[in-house]
Amino acid sequence: MSPTLALVRDTSALEQRIALIACGQRPGKTQPCDSCRRKGAGLLNVAATGAADAVAAAICGTGKGPACHGCKDKAAEIVRAYNEGAE
Repeated sequence: MSPTLALVRDTSALEQRIALIACGQRPGKTQPCDSCRRKGAGLLNVAATGAADAVAAAICGTGKGPACHGCKDKAAEIVRAYNEGAE
């Protein structure tokens, strides 16, 4: 069965949010680092598939699994953020 992908209207804001999640959120931090900002579009594309393991591997930097626990948590948050943006 093939999943149905929803269209996201404002990808630039969502891409920025995803990059910030990947970079690590903390009080007062409003921008991702340059490296995470550059990964934003790719993470958005992978998040669109719903493949949290692939998002985690991309964040972790290994390009393959298994990703560390922290990156798995970030990936789950990114997939949630994508799904909220697709509504």
